[in-house]
This record gives sequence, C-alpha cells and structure tokens, in this order.
Amino acid sequence: MDSGASNVPEAVRTWATIDLEAVRHNVRVLRGLLKHGAGLLAVVKSEAYGHGGVQIARAALEAGASRLGVNDIAEGVALRDAGLNVPVQLLTSCLPEEMGAGIEAGLIFAVSSTEEITALAERTRALLQGPLRGRKTKVHLMADTGMARGGFAPDEIWPAAERVRAEKTLELEGIFTHFSSAEEPDPEPTRQQIKLFRKLLAYCEERNMRFRVRHAANSAGTVFHPDAHLDLVRCGVLLHGLRAWPAHRDRLELLPSLTLHTRILNIGRRKEGWPVGYNRTHICKKESLLATLPIGYGDGYRRALSGHSCVIVRGTLVPVVGRISMNSIVADITALEHSAPGLPEVGEAVTLIGGSQQVRISVEEIAEQSGTIPYVVTTQLGTNVHRRYIADRLLLPKRELEFEVRPVDGGAAPAENDSAPMEPEEEDPPQAASA
Repeated sequence: MDSGASNVPEAVRTWATIDLEAVRHNVRVLRGLLKHGAGLLAVVKSEAYGHGGVQIARAALEAGASRLGVNDIAEGVALRDAGLNVPVQLLTSCLPEEMGAGIEAGLIFAVSSTEEITALAERTRALLQGPLRGRKTKVHLMADTGMARGGFAPDEIWPAAERVRAEKTLELEGIFTHFSSAEEPDPEPTRQQIKLFRKLLAYCEERNMRFRVRHAANSAGTVFHPDAHLDLVRCGVLLHGLRAWPAHRDRLELLPSLTLHTRILNIGRRKEGWPVGYNRTHICKKESLLATLPIGYGDGYRRALSGHSCVIVRGTLVPVVGRISMNSIVADITALEHSAPGLPEVGEAVTLIGGSQQVRISVEEIAEQSGTIPYVVTTQLGTNVHRRYIADRLLLPKRELEFEVRPVDGGAAPAENDSAPMEPEEEDPPQAASA
C-alpha cells in the first residue's frame, strides 16, 4: 500500500502527499555537487512547483540552502510572513507599483532596465524612513546572454552597474543570467552563454567593479555545467526529485517527493457497447465495472492524458477510459473483479502518482503521456488538491523506491563565496551573444 494514500482526513477527496525529508535529502545531494564553496538558492516560485512554497522553503533551508528564489513580490512577502528571514531573491523584474511591499520586506530585486533602477531608488528613498532610514535595497542585474526573457543586453551591463552604484539607496550585490538549453545533450549553446557571462564579469572587474554574488546555473546547469557554479546555483525542480532530462544522464540518487491520490466516488456496472465520457471516445467492449474518481483537468490532471493514463487501485494498474472531464475521470476496474486484490469499495484511495517499488506511476510518465515536462504536471495541481506533508521520516521506505538509496552527509551550509575561480577573458567590451 502506498503510504501517501493513508492517514488522510475522511472529508478530503483528493490530495497530494509531499515528503519533506525527501526534499531535504535532495538538497543534501545537490550541495554535494557544488564547486568552490558555492551556495544553493532553493527556487520556490509558483508554490515550489506546486508542492507548497513555505513548506518546501523551510525544508530546503534546514538541509543547507542559503537563499530562496521567487517569481514575484507576493511570493517573497509570503515567505517573510511565514517567519523566513533569509535572503529572498526575485528572479524576474517587477512593476513600479509592486515595489513598495518588496522593499519593506527586504527582498533582493532583479532589474532589467534603467527605468526599473530609477523607480526602485525613488521608492526606497520614500519608504525607508524612521527606524529603516539608511537601509539600502539590494539589487542584482539580470544579464541576457541568450534567453531574451528580460535582462540587460551585454553592452548595457556596465552602464546599468554604474547607474545602480550611483544611487545611494541601492546596493549592487549581484549579477545573474539564465540558461536557455542547459538540459540538452548538446552543451555548446550553454557553453557560449557561460563564455559571454564570464566576459561580462571580467569586463566589470577590470573597471574595479566586483559583484559579491554571481549566479548562472539553473537545475540543469548545476548538474551538467559545473564551471557555471560561481557563487550560487539556483535549483528548483531537482528539489523534488524531478528532472527535465532522462535520469540515466546523471548519477544523482534523488527521491521523488510527491504522490497524488483520490477516492472512488462511485462504482457502476455498464453493458457492452456503453459509451464513456464526453464525445463517446471510449466504448465498453464488454460488460465493465467503472469507477468514477473526483479529479480532472480543473485539478491539474491534464486533459491530454485522455486515453493514455492509468491509476493504481489495490496495487494494480487499471486504465483511465473516456475523455478526462474538468472534475472527474473514469477508471475501468473490471480486471479486479476476479483477481486476488478484489474489487475496491466506494471511498477507497486510488493512486495517480506514486505507488510501490513494484507498481508505480511517476511524474515523468504523466508528463510524457500528456506531452509536457515534469514540473508542469506538479505546478498545475490545483487548490482543490489538499496538500499533506510528511516532515520527519528519515527516508522514503525502500519498497517505494525504484533505486538504492546511499547515505548522504548533510553538513553545514557553505558560505556564499566571493572568490570562486574565474578564468580571465578578453578585454574587449562584451557584445551580443553570438559574438
């Protein structure tokens, strides 16, 4: 029996179980990869890819993460409201009218334009009065090295850095870039981005401007491009034991942290030839026992899974049949009627993600079946899906794993390093990414 399917309040129809010790384990594994004392920023944007922002943030910090990364100010303020007083980094730009709450919360801002720099300086000057007078707002420059999703162009970095440094209310703490293709087997596009970013850094250092925190590596960059670790790496999906690439490409012994379950709402017998679901996409080929489950695309169980997915009932894979609806799906449990497990009862738990070592459905399988990437699957799990947290298990039971677990030492968090080695680059002013 999948342990994530047990010990749930009876009033809950559909729930995800998140194992926080699996998250801690994964953080310790990732920290073991880091070079030159680099720190680990745990990316907890979009409710930590659907797992729960505050809970995942706490678990990651307990395991040695040194910073948190968020998409917007509301996410950062939520972490502050939860009592998390570590550095919280915004990873995208924000609008001027949003800045006030982030300034007061002491968030670290990412900027992509001189207009943002001006607005941030003015709002800091207006807000930080009284006991907060003299406190500066920390800023990281976003450098576009080949993503074109915001950020300064290469030839704009130096003027932007000077502009921030000239503002008395701002502190230029760092600079970062984002890789477009670090998970791809061809490493060359990422190598070119790393080369350009290092060139930008060297150009600034030659002019006596050294950034205290330099970061470039996302999850894939952390695994496949150790030369990009610098002072900090940013990991999100790997915290949950998920990858955007086949697991055989790395040797990381990560643990999946999320399982997904629902309860059987109804069981009915239908005769041969009976249609199932919208548009009659499934017709019963024989007399069938059908179980209605209260989950659908409105809850994040993707409509593209129609005709492709299975669920686990009493330890047995059974097919989901017919079109997936907004709030319900139908599983064909006919095969259980004369089997050893026997037929389930109304109210019995069903597993959609997770299971045992012998019978398991992974997030990666769901992603492949629905034509997307794994973290879309978890991020789209809706608010109707109750989150249940397991906090204190040492490791997932071995029967739930698909691989052997080796102990990982979890020492103290490394300090963010201002002196990670960096090869000197040419002295010419940086140009476009293709230069």
